[in-house]
Amino acid sequence: MRHILSIAGSDSCAGAGIQADLKTISALGGYGLTVITAVTAQNTTGVRAFQEVQLDIVQAQLEAIFADIRVDAVKIGMLASSQLIELITSFFSSLYKGRIFKDKYDYAHLPLVVDPVMVAKSGDRLLAEAAVESLKSRLFPLATVITPNLPEAEKLLGRGIPNHAAMEESCRELLKMGPRYVVVKGGHLPGEPVDMVGNNNSVYMQGGKRIPGNNNHGTGCTFSSALATFLAQDYEVPEGVRKAKKYVEGCLKGGFAIGQGVGVMDHLNELRGDKKC
Repeated sequence: MRHILSIAGSDSCAGAGIQADLKTISALGGYGLTVITAVTAQNTTGVRAFQEVQLDIVQAQLEAIFADIRVDAVKIGMLASSQLIELITSFFSSLYKGRIFKDKYDYAHLPLVVDPVMVAKSGDRLLAEAAVESLKSRLFPLATVITPNLPEAEKLLGRGIPNHAAMEESCRELLKMGPRYVVVKGGHLPGEPVDMVGNNNSVYMQGGKRIPGNNNHGTGCTFSSALATFLAQDYEVPEGVRKAKKYVEGCLKGGFAIGQGVGVMDHLNELRGDKKC
């Protein structure tokens, strides 16, 4: 069994963040590990408050995991501040260069999936304005894949992305920030959801099916943790993207409401079948 580490915030209604990541990883046959970066007070209608975890506690979580357990892939989600991004960047830079934990495993090619979480589904901001530049200049160059949705890509580039042609151009621009692959998710555009996937050699469209309904809380977290799980299982990035997108579609098909706002996906939909709670 492969071990996938999620570095992200906690979601108290369990549709996104660490909770969604753990459900996704388990459903796809992996074992989920966690480093919690923030605790949010949120429900299906919005984020009421959040508190970052102290930097020394984040560092201690990272060291505890890597000192004892083999990690096969990493997904990074909510990092709310420049200081936290710097801590994470410093840790993984040292890990990749063999400066730390080199007596445990060879981490030179550890897959790192970065989901640049900036705004919650409800519209609540989760990333400080000053941290955007740190994300682009410090963390993206270490990433195997970054997975921004359209609003996130627009924020990173400082301009609108109104159509597929603009998506392709945004993918190429984001690649210049250093990641090996970029997936710009196009679900916010009308019509069937098309993602733009690229590396420095080519950019292509990955099609999908739009699942009707409003039960879509945590789609970004779920996609990125699914992709990290498939990379841990030795799939190449393009196939991992395709399989992760298909998995999210299945979760959306089984989605349901638990409160008065945005509904949640069923991460165990394919395993559960018709046996709903």
